[in-house]
Amino acid sequence: MFSAELREKAEGLVGRYPEGRSALLPLLHLVQAQDGYVSDDGIKECAQLLALSKAEVMGVATFYSMYKRAPMGRHLVSVCTNFSCEVRGGQAVYDRLSGHLGVGHNETT
Repeated sequence: MFSAELREKAEGLVGRYPEGRSALLPLLHLVQAQDGYVSDDGIKECAQLLALSKAEVMGVATFYSMYKRAPMGRHLVSVCTNFSCEVRGGQAVYDRLSGHLGVGHNETT
C-alpha cells in the first residue's frame, strides 16, 4: 500500500506526463524505493493510479530486470555479463565476486 508521502509523489509524477501510463516506469521505481522490491500491493496501486490492469503493470515489472519482485538484501550487486561485457571480462568479474561472497545468481549473503 502506498504511504501518504509516496501517494503524493506518485500523483505529482503522473501529472508531469501527457498520458498517465507514461509514468509507469518511474512509479515502479518509487514503489521499489519504498518497499525494497515491487510488491503485489505496489502493482495494484500503480494499476489503480494509472487506470491500467494489474496484468499490464505486472508485464512491465517482470520484463525489466531492474525491478525486483521479491525482497532483496541490503546491498544489491549487479554484474553485466552480456556479450559486450563478456569480451571485457564481465564473467570473470562475476566469478570472482561470486567466489568471494560465497553466493551465486540471485542469492543473498
